[in-house]
Amino acid sequence: MSKHLGILIGLLLACLIGFLVWRCPTPPVFEGRPLPSWLDHHVPSSAANPPYGSPGWKKADEAIRHIGTNGIPTLLKMIRTKDWPPFVLSLRDAARRVGLIRTRYRYASSLQEEAEYAFEMLGTNGVNAVPELVRIYEQDISPSSQRCAALSLGHIGHGAKAALPALIQRFTHPNADVRFYAVSAVMYIGGEPNVVIPALTSVLKDPSVNVRWNALVGLSMFGGSARPAVPEILKMLDDPGVLGTSSITQQVETTLWRIAPEKVGKPLVVEEPTPIISNGLTTQAVKFVFLGKRETFIPAGRPVPVVAQYFNSDPRPRLTLYRGATDSEDADQFLGHFEVLGLPKSGDLNISTLCVVANGKIILCARDNQRDALLGIRRLETEITQ
Repeated sequence: MSKHLGILIGLLLACLIGFLVWRCPTPPVFEGRPLPSWLDHHVPSSAANPPYGSPGWKKADEAIRHIGTNGIPTLLKMIRTKDWPPFVLSLRDAARRVGLIRTRYRYASSLQEEAEYAFEMLGTNGVNAVPELVRIYEQDISPSSQRCAALSLGHIGHGAKAALPALIQRFTHPNADVRFYAVSAVMYIGGEPNVVIPALTSVLKDPSVNVRWNALVGLSMFGGSARPAVPEILKMLDDPGVLGTSSITQQVETTLWRIAPEKVGKPLVVEEPTPIISNGLTTQAVKFVFLGKRETFIPAGRPVPVVAQYFNSDPRPRLTLYRGATDSEDADQFLGHFEVLGLPKSGDLNISTLCVVANGKIILCARDNQRDALLGIRRLETEITQ
């Protein structure tokens, strides 16, 4: 390369870099270092430098927390970053080879991922960034920029519900990654059930198992409010999808357990039809015996369907149920003694037993939380001592 050409390349790059620096807001500083310096290679993975979890990595975390929301303008600029045009990068490489510049180039995707992690640290405190993150997301600057904008909105959580229309619109995008990150963000943001539940239900047949899986997780977070999605979820019990070594059927069962537990596993009908439902409300309480005393399981006056959890790490003290007036035992109706089946013979027990009043029935369901397994329940024919 001739001397004159080298000088020309150097001048062009100097002008370009100067222009970019002139346009950038001054980033906040912690202990003499600007925020971009702390964020350089600061990600929660093996790509981090200093290494993930090291004292240097933790110091960078401290810097991000200290700077806090003052860093939002810088983080937004990083997520909005575009790579230089290829011909400029070629000029830069040529200038670096002849020693005219020594600084290294940082690709936009790296900056975007670092900013996204910083938004994860900010969490709900990043809410003021939502309008601009939505604009960046809709601009579709690059796949990485859009992905990091979506993830950042998810980190902000419910405060980012203004982003829901833009995210839900991408549920039908032809690119599976775009759909996945849109669903993932909505999963964490939540929002009004009448908006989010139909949207998540609509992607339960998505071609991508990752999208279907996250839609299920998102629906499970709504608990009983997501009951309108149950018919479509039930259709997925034979879904052949696998994520890693886990079948999506496991997530289907977990989702049903959190939304409508009587629809999955081995539920036991305690009473059918039950007289304790009128005008969509319970008219009597469901009670269980605990340490020799009757305790209210489900109070009267609760909207149906209603779910209550009897939790005992060791359910061998069997469950005895009654129904009757909340404040009296005189006219209580004995419903039976019950025990959970299939308990492991050794190891710690973590069993949840649920009582459900729905569809004119009182139902018991059980789950081994330690083994992620649905268990059976049986009615005992003989009296037992509590």
